[in-house]
Amino acid sequence: MVKIAVTEAALEEVEAGGESRVKPKVLEHERYELRIEFQGEDHGFCNLLRRTLLEEPAVEFAGYHLEHPLLASPVVTLKTKKRMATVVLREALEKILARTEEFRKGFSQTLSDHSIG
Repeated sequence: MVKIAVTEAALEEVEAGGESRVKPKVLEHERYELRIEFQGEDHGFCNLLRRTLLEEPAVEFAGYHLEHPLLASPVVTLKTKKRMATVVLREALEKILARTEEFRKGFSQTLSDHSIG
């Protein structure tokens, strides 16, 4: 059996949010295309965003490039057809937030059910 050491304080800190370390910088903005640099992020967030964007049928291309994980910030490229890229991006980010909240609630419930933390 593996014990998970998660304190209530740690959960409260996650729930409270805090200041974001992500600093998006728009490099290119057209109606159906966006290129955004996400300063302070890495493969984890960008891969999640890419996969979520690709769920949308209007997305022609969604990908990211990271020249060097220690020295550079990833650049996400989004190309859409018939839907504004900014709208598609906003919807993908909202979907990620909703899924994260669902996971957080389920995780908190699991901790409560098993008296962990």
